[in-house]
Amino acid sequence: MPILPAPIRTLASALTPRLAIPADPDLWEAVAACGDADMARVYLDTATADPAHGLFRLRKAFGALIDTGDMGRVVRVLAGSPVRDFPPLLERLCAEAAFFCEPADKAMRRLERLDRTLWGHVADALRAGLLVREGDGDAAAGLYAPLVRAMPWHVNLTLTLHDLACGPRPGATPTPGDVQPGEAAVLLYTWNKAAFIRDTLDNLSRTRLGPSPVIVLDNGSSDDTPEVLRQAAALFPPGRFSVVTLPVNVGAPAARNWLLSLPEVRRAAYAAFVDDDARPPGNWLAMLLDAARANPGAGAVGCAVADIPAPHRLQSADYHLLPPETGQSLLAEVPERIFVMDTCAGKLDFGMYRYRRPALSVSGCCHLISSAAVRAAGPFDIRFTPTQFDDLERDMRSWLAGYPAVYEGRCVVHHVQTSSLARAKTRAQSAHVAGNKLKLEGALAHADIGRLCSEDYAVLWEDLRAKAAALEEARG
Repeated sequence: MPILPAPIRTLASALTPRLAIPADPDLWEAVAACGDADMARVYLDTATADPAHGLFRLRKAFGALIDTGDMGRVVRVLAGSPVRDFPPLLERLCAEAAFFCEPADKAMRRLERLDRTLWGHVADALRAGLLVREGDGDAAAGLYAPLVRAMPWHVNLTLTLHDLACGPRPGATPTPGDVQPGEAAVLLYTWNKAAFIRDTLDNLSRTRLGPSPVIVLDNGSSDDTPEVLRQAAALFPPGRFSVVTLPVNVGAPAARNWLLSLPEVRRAAYAAFVDDDARPPGNWLAMLLDAARANPGAGAVGCAVADIPAPHRLQSADYHLLPPETGQSLLAEVPERIFVMDTCAGKLDFGMYRYRRPALSVSGCCHLISSAAVRAAGPFDIRFTPTQFDDLERDMRSWLAGYPAVYEGRCVVHHVQTSSLARAKTRAQSAHVAGNKLKLEGALAHADIGRLCSEDYAVLWEDLRAKAAALEEARG
C-alpha cells in the first residue's frame, strides 16, 4: 500500500489479521432476511463481540446498527466489539453514526475531534454534509472545495460542490408563483392500500401545490380506499381534488395511461406522478418544476428517494446504463443487454447525491413526465403489467425520441416501500420480475441499446467536464 500515508498503513496493517472471514460469512444477510428484530438484536450484541470475527460481523451490520437511530446503543455495541482495540477506528465509526443519530452540533464536535492524519477528508465531507442539512451551503462549499482539489476523480464530490458553489440553487421556500397554472397535474393511483393512501394524501395536502389539480385513480380497491378518498377531498381546496374509480385493477402502466388521458392532465405541461406510499417534502413540486424549466427538453424529472423504515438509507438516485458486455444474464439461454447502474440503493446517505444532472432514467416514485414527451414517445407500455420496468422502458423510449431525463437530487422524497424488484421474495414474484426483464430486452433493438449507452456516457462526461471547468473558473 505505498500510496497510503504512513498512519493509514499502520492502522490497515494492524486491522488486516483481525478481519478473518468466518465459516458462515453470510450470517448477517440470513438474519436480516428473516425480519426478526430480536434475532438482529442478538446478532448485534453477541456476534459483533466475537474476538476472532467481530470486526467482520460488524462491517456487515454497521448500517443496520445506525438504522436503530439510538446513539447510545451504537456506542455500546462498538465498545463491546474488537473495534475497541483500535481507538482511531472507534472514534471514526462513532462520528459516522453521529452524522445520522445525533443533533448536528454534537455530530460536528465528534467529527472535529477525529485524527486528521487518518480521517481528514472523511471528517470534512461529513461536516459539509451536516452544514448542507442545516442550510449553510456556502460553508459546506468551503469544506468541499479542498476535497475536490485533492480528489478530482471523485465525480459525486465535483457534482455536489458545483451545485452548491455555482448553482442551480432551487429555493428552500418557494413563493406561490413557483407553481404556475397549467404547469402540472398531480396524479396518484392506488389499490387496496387505504392506510398508505390516507397518509400520503394528508402529507401531500401540506405541500406547496399551487393551483395544480390532484387526481387519484382507485384501481379497483376492495378495502376502505373509497371512503378514504371521499374524506380526503376536504384536505384540498374546492375543485382541486378528484377521484377516478375503476371496477378492476388494470395494473400500474394502464392506470398511469388512464390518468394521462384525462383532459385536465393533457392540458398540463407536466404530469406529476406520486406513489401512494410516498412522502414528498413541502417544496417538491417547485423543485422538480425548477429543474424542468432549466431543461425544457427533459422527458422526465425525478428526485432522490430515501427509505422511511430506514430513513438514513437511499433507495435510488439517477439511473444509467452499464455497457452490455459487463452484466450477467439471468438465464444463459437468453443473453441480456440492458444492465442498469444503481450505485446507491440501500446505502447510507452521506449527502453525495445532492446534485442535478442528466439521467437515462429516474425513479417513478415521485417524478414529472413531460406531456410533450408523451406525445412524441408514447405513454407507458401495458405489456409490463402489473408493474416493474415500465418507468425505465418509457424513459429509454423518451430518450430515443429526443427527451432525456433529468435528476434533481436536492429533492429527497421518502418512500415506505422499496421497489417491487427489491421486494420480490417468492418464486412467483421473482419469476414475474424476470419475465418483465425479458420483455424489456425485447422491447428495444440492439442498436438502440448501444446508442442509449454511448449517448448516456457522452452526456454525463460533457456535464461533468463543464461543471469541473466552472469550478476552476470560479476559483480564479
